[in-house]
Amino acid sequence: MARPGISFEIVAHAADTLVGRGEKPTIQAIRAEIGTGSPNTIHRHLTAWKATQAPAERQTAKLPDELAGALAQEIERQASAARAEAEADALDARQTADSLAETGEALEMEADTLREQIELVTAERDEAERDRHEARQLVAEFREQVKHLEQQRDDVRMELAEARNRITTLTEQRDEEHSARLAAERDAKTAESARIDADRAQAVAMAKLEAAQQQADERAQALNNEQQARKADAEGHKQALAEQRAEWRERLNAAEEQAREARQTAQEATQGRLKAESKAELLEARFDAHSANESDQKGPVEGQKKR
Repeated sequence: MARPGISFEIVAHAADTLVGRGEKPTIQAIRAEIGTGSPNTIHRHLTAWKATQAPAERQTAKLPDELAGALAQEIERQASAARAEAEADALDARQTADSLAETGEALEMEADTLREQIELVTAERDEAERDRHEARQLVAEFREQVKHLEQQRDDVRMELAEARNRITTLTEQRDEEHSARLAAERDAKTAESARIDADRAQAVAMAKLEAAQQQADERAQALNNEQQARKADAEGHKQALAEQRAEWRERLNAAEEQAREARQTAQEATQGRLKAESKAELLEARFDAHSANESDQKGPVEGQKKR
């Protein structure tokens, strides 16, 4: 927000107070008395206050009558010339001071505007920093979730490995049963060749063969069913895991993009703040230079008034 200005009444009261204490009402003295205020604004009000003050009566030295006539004409001539020159210099200095005061006030208003812009840029930078912090937290959460999904993937892989081991065991059992069936067939052939001499042995062998065949078929069917179920379950897990990984990868990319944009916004806000601060420092330097010129020009004017 722009700084509130001081009024003519405040400056006039401070000037009256200084005069009442026997002090000279300069810009610095009034500013010290008030405790605040722009030197340019104080100068403008002080000039207006001085214009309202009645000129002090001159105390003319009492001269002997014989010297008064001789000196009066020469004093009047020199006083008129000096007064005219002093008034011309004072008018020029006053006009210059008023111009510098107006320029200084304009620079102060521009400096206040730049301060407001700096505050706005600072607020935007702080907001960008908060957004970047939130984006970092979101990325950390996404990475933790991805890590959890990877752990689930590893667990599924272990289950698939165990399923493969069971399938291998069942396959070995099927091979053993197949070997047993082949052995039973060989026994049946042997029994067939000895059928005449061993009908009972043949019947037992045939029964054994049929039982082994049925058991082998049942186990083969069970093994095939289990293989199909394991395969379908593994495919379902694999598809779900792929979909989840794709979804989290998209969310992670979006979070990283938000973080990148937040960092870029923070960099742009920092650059804007630096430019605004540089411009404000330049304006303050110009203002100090104007104030110094005003003080330098005021010194000769006050010296001429004393003369």
